[in-house]
This record gives sequence, C-alpha cells and structure tokens, in this order.
Amino acid sequence: MKKLFLPALTIAALAAATPATAQTLTVRDPFNSIFDAMLFPPQRFEMQQFAGPKMNVADLKDKIEVKAELPGLDKDAVTLTCEDGVLTLSGERQQETEEQNKDYYLKEISTGAFSRSIRLPKDVDDTKIEAVFKNGVLTITIPKKEVKKDAAKKIKIKG
Repeated sequence: MKKLFLPALTIAALAAATPATAQTLTVRDPFNSIFDAMLFPPQRFEMQQFAGPKMNVADLKDKIEVKAELPGLDKDAVTLTCEDGVLTLSGERQQETEEQNKDYYLKEISTGAFSRSIRLPKDVDDTKIEAVFKNGVLTITIPKKEVKKDAAKKIKIKG
C-alpha cells in the first residue's frame, strides 16, 4: 500500500510547491549531476560501451556479411567460432593510458572481455566462413548454399 501512496504524495507535494520550491527542484538536478560526474567519471563507462562491439549484419543474395567494429584491438585479441549455427565473436580488450606531467602522474589500465553471438540462417555454408581484420573492422563473409525444399508430403489422418 505504501508503494501506491508514495507517488500520490509526491504529486501532491509538487502541486503544492511554491515558485521558490519549484525553482529549487529544477536547480537540484544539475547540481547533483556535478557530484555524479565526480563519482562516476565517463572513463568508467567506456568499457560498458565496448562490452559488445557494434555489428552490422547484411543478408545479401549470395552471402551473409557481418562487420564488427573493434577499435584499438588487433586480430590476436579476437576469437571467432561457429557452432550449431551460432557465430560467436569474443575477445578481451586491454587499454593502458599513461601521462606524466610536471605536477602529476596518471596511469590507468582498463580491461574487459566481450562476446557477441548471432544465430545464422539455415541456408549458409558454415564450413566456408572467411574473416578479414583491417583498420579495426572485422569483416566476416558467410556464403549461402542452395537449400532443396522438400515437396509437401500428404499425411493420412486417422479417425
């Protein structure tokens, strides 16, 4: 019952707010965001953004083409597997930043593993997958194979 009562109380408090109180409420958010920025600097979220590399998947006439953005990585840090019709791209990123100035010394190391999986359609030939890594972009080409469609079979219904 308290959960239902609290939103109503909050709405009533905002409705009864004086202009000065309303102004305090609007100033509070930017003020709190300063502290949020100090407690949670943008660098902490870089790995979360990279946790899953950005991928484009294109279904072309004769192939499936997957492009994955992997900035700052080399091909040895990436693993590509295909098992039971699922293509999995995984790896680990290690980034080290070092700054030395007259007044300060800064060294940051950030690491993180990532993994992205894509279920492939049945009409691809997963034995002929090709991958090329160039300029931080991994291009995966999966050729399609011709799938014979079985003719519809008539099934006798008992009854």
